[in-house]
Amino acid sequence: MESGRSSIWRTAILVLLALGSSLPAQAGDAARGKDKSQVCAACHGANGNSPTPAFPRIAGQHEDYLLQALLDYKAGRRKNPIMAAQLENLSKQDLGDLAAWFAAQQGLYVKR
Repeated sequence: MESGRSSIWRTAILVLLALGSSLPAQAGDAARGKDKSQVCAACHGANGNSPTPAFPRIAGQHEDYLLQALLDYKAGRRKNPIMAAQLENLSKQDLGDLAAWFAAQQGLYVKR
């Protein structure tokens, strides 16, 4: 019985270690993201609520979704020449900071 428990614990630890290695090393910093977001404001609005339907509202989106979208634009998996050019010289930490900033903003809401 005791060896069964230790086997379960060993398996659980291995699974957690494997999952942990795929997570970002550090979460984004919203305060630094605010500073970096000035150029984004031209299209997405100062707080991510675009004033025009031509550009998406990104305020209040999930941080992990925003980060993945930014990484995909940077890697060319999502195609948009404007976004690709804007992200070209940004690091993964920069993208994480931007994702944290826009995720922390008030987005659209549904009236009930």
